[in-house]
Amino acid sequence: MDALLNLFENFNADSINQLDQYYSEDCYFRDPFNEVHNRDQLRELFKDMLKLKDLSFEVHEKIQQGDKAFINWDFRFSILGKPQCIHGGSLLHFAADGKVQRHVDYWDAAEGVYEKLPGFGILVRLVKKLF
Repeated sequence: MDALLNLFENFNADSINQLDQYYSEDCYFRDPFNEVHNRDQLRELFKDMLKLKDLSFEVHEKIQQGDKAFINWDFRFSILGKPQCIHGGSLLHFAADGKVQRHVDYWDAAEGVYEKLPGFGILVRLVKKLF
């Protein structure tokens, strides 16, 4: 588990080559914008993520029990020169060989992305206030 978290906290192009060590071939990954069903698709998703500027993960807590773990983290990056931060968590399920079989990220897409879009963000914030 610590090696996997280290992979993310030091995420770079070389990390993509190390996914075979940490994720099952038939792994499942989902977040508010993506869903993939195997390691090759996950590799492509993570390659796309590397296009972000100033990319970093900071893990704050981890809880592991049996074949499951939950971690909470901050994902930082820049868009158009503006620093961004998404706070979220990941629920991981491990296969018998210790590799990640299922990885689901939980974070608020409205706060993390939609509210920051020019024009559209005003509408999202207004709708949130109404609820």
